[in-house]
Amino acid sequence: MTPRTAPGPHGLPVVGNLFPFRRDVLRLLLESRDRFGDVVRFRLGPNILHLAAHPNHVRQVLQERADLYDKETRSSLRIREMTGLGLLTANGETWRRERRLIQPAFRPAAVDGFVERMTEATAAMLDRWEQLKNYPIDVASEMMRLTYTIVGRTLFSTDVASDADDVEHAMSVLLGNTYQRLERIVAPPRWLPTRGNLRFRKALAAVDRVVYRILSARRRQPADAHDLLSILLRERDEETGTGLSDHQLRNETITLLLAGHETTANALAWTFYLLASHPEEMEKLRDEATAVIGDRTPGPDDLTSLPCTERAFKEAMRLYPPIWAMERRAVEEDDLGGFRIPKGSTVVISPWVTHRHPGLWKEPDRFDPGRFSAERIERRPPLAYLPFGAGPRFCIGGHFAMVEGQIITAMVARRWRLRLVPGHPVVPRPGITLRARDGIRITLEPW
Repeated sequence: MTPRTAPGPHGLPVVGNLFPFRRDVLRLLLESRDRFGDVVRFRLGPNILHLAAHPNHVRQVLQERADLYDKETRSSLRIREMTGLGLLTANGETWRRERRLIQPAFRPAAVDGFVERMTEATAAMLDRWEQLKNYPIDVASEMMRLTYTIVGRTLFSTDVASDADDVEHAMSVLLGNTYQRLERIVAPPRWLPTRGNLRFRKALAAVDRVVYRILSARRRQPADAHDLLSILLRERDEETGTGLSDHQLRNETITLLLAGHETTANALAWTFYLLASHPEEMEKLRDEATAVIGDRTPGPDDLTSLPCTERAFKEAMRLYPPIWAMERRAVEEDDLGGFRIPKGSTVVISPWVTHRHPGLWKEPDRFDPGRFSAERIERRPPLAYLPFGAGPRFCIGGHFAMVEGQIITAMVARRWRLRLVPGHPVVPRPGITLRARDGIRITLEPW
């Protein structure tokens, strides 16, 4: 049977569905899946996009026919303006070489070696919170500062606390500007001195200064330091015998700052928002952490004894996945669920949509950590849940993020009760990552 054209919402002449995308893309994707099914066609100007919402379609694009799809998408090209060509944005042999070089730094044994630095940074934050108890704080901003500090200590053996505010601001500018360019059919070239381009250049220069300072300091330290950067400096490709150039190191460092700082911070912020909204779940985590850890510092061996913490963190990433959409370009024409995917068009995999698929999740909008019990996981298709993607390009830092998320969540829950500030709106803001539009305001109360 000849593949059909997938159904989708009608658009305007020339611009297609651009305005609904810009107005509320999260709502548009959910309502379109409910109305048209698991493969939905959109048009943004001359660009054709298809939403693939069912795990079977996700498996085809990300796993079974991954060789038919690459990352030469509009989003990847825009992100490349910020990170350069690296693990996040490269394709083909370039990507495979980068992956081989970086993989050793994220093996479980290597990540376990980072836990002590994670706990030290978290303990310092919790001590500082003693001065802030009963006052409102923005937990989203707090998590940005904490995960940035952890990235500096665990991945680069560098104290970056003094740069935290500057980097948080610069990253916000870079990500916001990059997403704004994605919302346009035609974006002005980067060399034009527009207001947006000038702000982007200034923010990127600020991040570059921090990155090059880290690289310079790291080269002066002993080569056997146990951090990601030292591993990258030592590693040689098995096939070519070459390592990463200084430019490649810069690209990967910025990528890791984005992936290891921004995304985990968002996951934690949404976790604490949901726990503050559900005090009974917060108490479960407090009781678990107190019973398992007591007054001591947690270690990697404790994680298997913290199932409630793990489930709460996973459920937060189901409801508010930090990477809410992933794009792939069809290198050749394909058939997806009986619908034609034209060569050169884009397929969007959206955890935001798949994680709320009513055929996969009962009461999908409800916060229910029990969904991640072993029994309930077995009853779902594996790719019903994909906060870290799937297939060959499964997030290399997924295990690192899970360890960091569980450690921080347990240490916070053991010490503080979190309450939402009444009247403060908490609204998801989709960009390159999924942030809270106006932050997440909470008050801290000792148990």
